[in-house]
Amino acid sequence: MALLTVLLALGLVQLWGSGAPLHRDDWFHWWRRRLAARGDLQRNPGLLLGVTILPPVVAVAIVMVLADALLGWLGALVCGVPLLLYCLGRGNFNEMLSNYLRHWYQGDLEAARTAAAPLLQDIGEEAGSGQQLHEQVFRGAAYCAFERLFAVLFWFILLGIPGALLFRLSALYAERANEGNADATAARWLWLLEWLPVRVMGFTFAIVGNFAGCYRAWRQCLTCRERNTAEVLEDYLEGALGGIDAGECSAGFEVAEGQRVCGAQLEGLQALLSRALLLWVTVLALAVLFDS
Repeated sequence: MALLTVLLALGLVQLWGSGAPLHRDDWFHWWRRRLAARGDLQRNPGLLLGVTILPPVVAVAIVMVLADALLGWLGALVCGVPLLLYCLGRGNFNEMLSNYLRHWYQGDLEAARTAAAPLLQDIGEEAGSGQQLHEQVFRGAAYCAFERLFAVLFWFILLGIPGALLFRLSALYAERANEGNADATAARWLWLLEWLPVRVMGFTFAIVGNFAGCYRAWRQCLTCRERNTAEVLEDYLEGALGGIDAGECSAGFEVAEGQRVCGAQLEGLQALLSRALLLWVTVLALAVLFDS
């Protein structure tokens, strides 16, 4: 059932471009504001985080149990697919990256920076040059792809729909906490949730990319506690992609050599992510096959 749920959810994402029709977060922000208004919870950030996230997760777990008990596999599928779609990341990743690359190849740095803004939400520093902008976009795109899809799938495979929802609500909570310059409790909790899946992701990159380069980075970052998830992912990807040259750029018109190399790096990232997703789905399918 997990495999069928994942395949249907990914199929709908391909059809819609994202899970946007089901991405309605106003209820969660209302719930968070209501709890944050209580003085006793304001003084205890960890307790506020827990009572904000856990009740919806427990409620969804109960719904899934009831659906399975009343309707069997059909109930689990009918409830599971829309809930998994809700848990996937916000925005159309491929569209954001394509818009950025189009302006990048045209040499319009300001338009490229505007197009890349959704990918740079977690990067506070301002890019002063085209090369700096590209480095930030590369890191932001890698984290965006991980956060919107792979981390969700990891927790779904491990804990089912409640696990996927736990990660998504934690990400939404941390995002709003960052906007308000709140304490680091939410960010630390999200980092803990990302710690294991990002290392599984790094080993996946080693399998589908340059194994020697990525595995070396994977071993160096295995027990690292200082670097955030985006920085760890960047190290993995630089090792997995190996040497990228201008000849791998697919721009349909003449562009500068430096732009072609940077563009080829992002196109290589997209291809690597596609292979990684295919590997995850294949492993899940094999697990279901041998378990039956």
